[in-house]
Amino acid sequence: MKNRCAVILVLLGLSLWAPLFAEGVQEASAPQIVVQDALGRSVELPEAPRRIVTAGKAVIMIVDALYLFPGASERVAAVGFTDQGMGDFFPVLDENADEKARLQKNVGPEEILAQNPDLVLLKSYLRDSLGKPIETAGVPVVYLDLETPEQFERDLRILGTLLEDQARAEELISMFNRQAEDIQQQVKNRLRPEVALFSVNSGNSGYSFSVAPQGWIQTVQVRLAGGDPVWTEAAGKPGWNQVGFEQIARWDPEVMIFLSFRGSTDTVLDEIQNDPLWTGLQAVRNGRVYSMPADFYSWGQPDPRWILGARWMAGVLHPEAFDTPFEGEAAAFFRDFYGIGEARFRRDILPRITGDLF
Repeated sequence: MKNRCAVILVLLGLSLWAPLFAEGVQEASAPQIVVQDALGRSVELPEAPRRIVTAGKAVIMIVDALYLFPGASERVAAVGFTDQGMGDFFPVLDENADEKARLQKNVGPEEILAQNPDLVLLKSYLRDSLGKPIETAGVPVVYLDLETPEQFERDLRILGTLLEDQARAEELISMFNRQAEDIQQQVKNRLRPEVALFSVNSGNSGYSFSVAPQGWIQTVQVRLAGGDPVWTEAAGKPGWNQVGFEQIARWDPEVMIFLSFRGSTDTVLDEIQNDPLWTGLQAVRNGRVYSMPADFYSWGQPDPRWILGARWMAGVLHPEAFDTPFEGEAAAFFRDFYGIGEARFRRDILPRITGDLF
């Protein structure tokens, strides 16, 4: 009888504790990291990622944003091709770059999965072509945009959550906002010159020139810097829109800025400034033709350098409003955003800067 009572008591005790055991199991298996990515998808990870892989087109934008966080190197296992044509910034960012796997431009999902990632970061437009097979294999994929200031703010918070460094994300957002606000204050109430910004491409038949759509970072930079972009009505198609000299002559902008993602624009600027056709334009006559600076990458694209490019542009459009030597501004950017000190800046970055750095 006593044994039977003891069994009953044990069973009763187990039944009372069972919900608590179940709750403990649920808590242990609950995801530790949850983010809503650029596509609005809720992505859950059982723990903070330790083997992050990022690759595919425009991977430099993700890599350069990822390494704004000091702890990125410890978690990155592999990165894609990060040389746009002017050199590879990745070894400057990561002192352990030689230990990371490098993936080619045309990487497929199989090569990414072979790196045994616990998280893959991709640009959002790569979901159908690259991301879905990785998702199907059971590996979490987080998609980022990193194209506009607003998207940068959202995506930096996503990265801060994934890297368990939300404080750094908020610090970065604050730095971007403070610099943008400072530029706005400096150019406030000043006359806004008409500006044309061109991406330069070279081919067998010479140079061609394209303008960016309304919402792209190049248009944002011009407006933030206190200029009036003259080209927006001609940029109705998605992507870069090619324009001819006749259209450029009709605009006859006060300022022209040229950029290239693959090399220097010095040669084309020399030709323009000595071409009787172009010298009829007021920007050429008045010496207001400029080359957007670049180091490893152009400052005129949706990379963290976009804010540096906007500050440079503000100095070009309104030189009377800025008296700080711009070389110091560039050094401060790489120090504050990437932790690259003065000596490394002068050794690894300054010698690579092309364009009209003031």
